Amino acid sequence: MKGAGAAARVPMRTGLVRFAARPGDAWRAALLRQRWVGRLVLAGVAASIAGCVPAADAGELAPTLDLVEVRGGQVAMQNGIPVPTFAPQGRPRVDLSGTWRHEIVGLDTALSLTPREASLEGILAEAGGREQPEYSDRSWTRIEVPGTVNPIPDRAEKSAWYRTRFRLPALWSGRTVTLKFGAANYLADVWLNGHWLGYHEGGTTPFAFDATGAARPGEENVLAVRVDNPAWGSRNDIVPWGLADWWNFGGLTRPVWLEASHAVHVVRADVVPHLDGADVSVVVRNSGVDPVKARVAVEIFPATVTPANLLDPAPAALIDRPTPIARQVLEPQRMAPGEVMRLDASFLLAAATWSPTSPSLHVVRAVVGVGGVPVDELTDTFGLRQVAVDGDGPAVRLNGRPVALPGVALHDQWLGRDADGALVGGMPDATRIRDQLERARSVGARLVRTGHSPANPALLDLADRLGFAVWEEIPLYHYTPQTVDVAMRRGIPQQMLREMALRDMNRPSVLFHGLANESTGEEARASALRELHQVDRAIDGTRLTGQAAYGFNPADRTSEALDVNGFTFYHGVFYGSDARADTATALAAAGETFPSKPVVVLEFGRWADGPGGQEAQRRIFGETSGPLLVERATRPGGYVSAAVWWTLEDYATLRPNLEVEHFGLFRPDGSERPAAAVARDVFRRLPDGLDVVGAGIEAGQGRTAAVAVEKSRPGLGYLVYGIALSLAILALAFLVVLRGWGRSGPDVGVDDDSGVGRASGAGTPAR
Repeated sequence: MKGAGAAARVPMRTGLVRFAARPGDAWRAALLRQRWVGRLVLAGVAASIAGCVPAADAGELAPTLDLVEVRGGQVAMQNGIPVPTFAPQGRPRVDLSGTWRHEIVGLDTALSLTPREASLEGILAEAGGREQPEYSDRSWTRIEVPGTVNPIPDRAEKSAWYRTRFRLPALWSGRTVTLKFGAANYLADVWLNGHWLGYHEGGTTPFAFDATGAARPGEENVLAVRVDNPAWGSRNDIVPWGLADWWNFGGLTRPVWLEASHAVHVVRADVVPHLDGADVSVVVRNSGVDPVKARVAVEIFPATVTPANLLDPAPAALIDRPTPIARQVLEPQRMAPGEVMRLDASFLLAAATWSPTSPSLHVVRAVVGVGGVPVDELTDTFGLRQVAVDGDGPAVRLNGRPVALPGVALHDQWLGRDADGALVGGMPDATRIRDQLERARSVGARLVRTGHSPANPALLDLADRLGFAVWEEIPLYHYTPQTVDVAMRRGIPQQMLREMALRDMNRPSVLFHGLANESTGEEARASALRELHQVDRAIDGTRLTGQAAYGFNPADRTSEALDVNGFTFYHGVFYGSDARADTATALAAAGETFPSKPVVVLEFGRWADGPGGQEAQRRIFGETSGPLLVERATRPGGYVSAAVWWTLEDYATLRPNLEVEHFGLFRPDGSERPAAAVARDVFRRLPDGLDVVGAGIEAGQGRTAAVAVEKSRPGLGYLVYGIALSLAILALAFLVVLRGWGRSGPDVGVDDDSGVGRASGAGTPAR
């Protein structure tokens, strides 16, 4: 519930949900009252949100990813090819990072979201030849890729055409050419040399095409990409759909490159880790026109991370010895032209396991040979680790030991000030992310919640290598029964989850997959979460699933199908009157609702702007963390396995009338706020900053943990887009609340960084 900023903050000192630790059964009565009020408020919020979008029918554009049965098992297929690894390989490569041409244009999103058999002709008419190699783009603006068409502080959500010219080596003739995109936000159609390759929907996950037939080795090639990025709040059939509390970076936001390989090549090598070994599934494709007899060797190497290779994304860069510690040669297989097959190998390894305090990594290498000659290889990193839920504890167990993970939330952006003091920012590179993680480590954090979207791959590289656990999620953010039904029927959340799981299959740092954040409704949400949990299990099965439910309803039962019971906790900030007592009461209610599920607190925090904001932020950290420490899962009888502060750093937002959310322990200039010292004291009460062994912690001492996600307060931002009926319903809900418990009035705040005064209006506490 974070995110409306000072412009919509009304501290609920007397309580939207007023309950505290009470003797006997009194807390249950308070909880019942709180649940009734919460449901009334959520009904108003849901109506308001539903009124923010057109009532037109949702687009019918289909997802592009399917799971298919091939020889050897199940394989994910997309755009006619098996979904590949996106880790950098040693194959011949043409990196298209650098300067492109782009043109900001208004695109017809209804056309974009229509199946291509019915819309491609219209898209081409709209393009006016922009997809053709001979089209003149000399008047277009230059732009860097990866990058964005709207860097901070440009708030306009824009769509654009991109074009670039490049030469392919003549030696690529006869090779299989794969075109890979790290991400394009939000919906991309792709042409190579005038040949339409296909489309992809989803702004933060990767995709690829077989470009062999369209590529021109030895000649100039032209790549054209149409990127439609509908404004949040303009439609209810995109994901995320509404006004979200972070930055909507549009365009080609991740790297773009081409790889050349032999017709018989390794597509991916997926590792299922165990404490004493690993199972490896290798996907091989024969894209040629002749049958072949292929032999695959799978090798395991220890990985060595040094300052010299820390920022190198290539898995092979971590191999420092020529001899593997384990090797298997699989039986030769005859492959028909165009065939895809999956081969499995299992290894027993007497090797160190991965954890945040001991991030031991390995490299898997799969080599395919034809006629006794190696023709292609693929490498990827992995770690031996096991994450599971002990229902008797209950606790999250990492490598067999209960954990209590102290965490911070971090959006995929950076902020700063230029020479004139104006706000600037953008998407961080690996160097900036390393600096962010160093700040997280400086306060003792060992868990990072990576905002509300799949993580930046550079962050995951560093989390694997430096030792941070990760909660990453798909952007089902503030969904209602109406909008979640639209999204699930279209299948886009399911595809996003599959793509995230496939991309990050071998990341030992990713312990949790988040499936929703602060969404309303019960039956529709519970149904969606059940389906998404099953989708996750079908692809992966090595991570724990959860959601970030509203903390003012700790008896929420929609997490029944999930592994952990996750909440955003803003007691004493957006609801309740006493952060310490109300947090303790909510924890008790959550624990009683699902006695066998560990609780994961995915957000707790407070903004630092306004009179006394920094002191209030510091106080909230101390008061909220107290009950979390007492109930930590590493203590007998405890059940809280993670707690995340929202957020590590301030972040830019597209919420109306607000530029920056000042929830950070650190300001945009990198300086600390007073709450950072409290975090350091609380988090570092745990041995080595992570209570992974449960040793030597006295009752009442520090135990914190949590991944903080951006919580957007369902308030002013959505109300701006609401309709009169929706506002009336919401107002009625609040009249009932205010009549029962009262409410504090508006205050006038001063941003503690900019010195600019801002009035806090009487809005919904929609953080």
